[in-house]
Amino acid sequence: MKITVITPFYEGDKYMDGFIDSMLSNELELKQAGHSLEVILVNDSPWKKLQVPSEENSFIKVVTNDENKGIHYSRVTGLNVATGDYVMFLDQDDVLEGNALVQMLSAAIAKSSKVLVCNALLEQSDGSKLLWYRNDYHKSLISDLATYLRIGIQIISPGQCLIKKDIVPEFWQEHLVQKNGADDYYLWLLLLAAGVRFDYLDQPLYTHRYTKSNLSKDTNITDASVYDFLDLLAECDYFKQEDIFTLHEMITYKNQFRASSTLGKITCSLANLGLFIDNLKFKKYTGTGYGFNR
Repeated sequence: MKITVITPFYEGDKYMDGFIDSMLSNELELKQAGHSLEVILVNDSPWKKLQVPSEENSFIKVVTNDENKGIHYSRVTGLNVATGDYVMFLDQDDVLEGNALVQMLSAAIAKSSKVLVCNALLEQSDGSKLLWYRNDYHKSLISDLATYLRIGIQIISPGQCLIKKDIVPEFWQEHLVQKNGADDYYLWLLLLAAGVRFDYLDQPLYTHRYTKSNLSKDTNITDASVYDFLDLLAECDYFKQEDIFTLHEMITYKNQFRASSTLGKITCSLANLGLFIDNLKFKKYTGTGYGFNR
């Protein structure tokens, strides 16, 4: 079988050497197991030529956007030329273990998975790494649509996911999010609403790098992207209107909570008591210090 890794690159020269090394290791491991790898780099900074360092990397292709189009557009561009049975949307600055793809593919084949999610490491500002799914309760929520609607996204990045190419929703490919930050959240919601099960591999094969960016600012950017796709979801004939309302309510509540004083936090939590209780339960039972405000 073949895996296609799709990576939007935006002025990502400083990440290229590490990215190529990771892809070479994964390509070798897949080849030894009788599989193959295709890597599609989508250059979303077309004013800079994207150079692949070595002629040995014939499995790596470069596609260049005619102008800066954003992450969602670039992922769909890569998907349109992908020839793999499975795809992975990997960010330019994140890290896969050298044998991650062969392990994920083996598990996906064994489970007949449409989506396979591996555990992940979340790099902290001091260089330490936090295991993402730390107990069975949290792992059990990976495929639970209600959790994505009432708590938030349960996957750090699509770089920890192997997705059967032919199940990527047409709606996601045709109705693009214009604001960067949450097109992956949008993808998971559409898949879960369509009844797709996410299988789990309990190995941390992916690392989300700490980028030293402002977390509050990042959350605001992500929220703006969610509001962007909420308008799109209204046109999806299989996504329930009540689920759109719940998601809008949750994002608005958390946005208000983060921006409020102590009194304001109490007031908006009382006004959204059901969401407040659900998020407290999530934080308690998953053992995550970051659960409430994700």
